[in-house]
Amino acid sequence: MKLSAKIKLKRLEIIAIVEKNHALFPRILLNDLKGYDLDETFLEIVVDRTYEFMTDDIGKIQHQLEQLLDVAIYAFTPNQLPDSHREKLLAMARVI
Repeated sequence: MKLSAKIKLKRLEIIAIVEKNHALFPRILLNDLKGYDLDETFLEIVVDRTYEFMTDDIGKIQHQLEQLLDVAIYAFTPNQLPDSHREKLLAMARVI
């Protein structure tokens, strides 16, 4: 099954994992050259922090999403993205 199909099928579970770990609004980071179906070995996701967010929550999100989707996950908050590319990356991100 293509990664895009897995994400569509498990969308509500993905959102629940993110929210359970004190974050909101999961988005897939893409670049100009590829979509996430072209490289199904990993997925980059950006999430917004809530007031309850702790540093280890990002690791919990990564681990739980890796188990769910069977692909390596790299999760970030917007502040973890490089300053020089942050706006461009967030503008290209796709909402899950």
